[in-house]
Amino acid sequence: MDGMMCSMCETHINEAIRKAFKVKKVKSSHTNGTTVIISEHRLDDELLKKTIADTGYELKSISFELA
Repeated sequence: MDGMMCSMCETHINEAIRKAFKVKKVKSSHTNGTTVIISEHRLDDELLKKTIADTGYELKSISFELA
């Protein structure tokens, strides 16, 4: 994630993701430049990119793990 500078940035991204997707948990870190999302299903990559872009930040990469 590119562009996060503070805890308000983290909150902004977390809220946008919660609105767009049904997730169990989302946590962003401006220090690490990451957002970790826990969900029962894989999220739509394109919708995730758009959701992040609409907040004014840039999604650099996506990785996922199957539980």
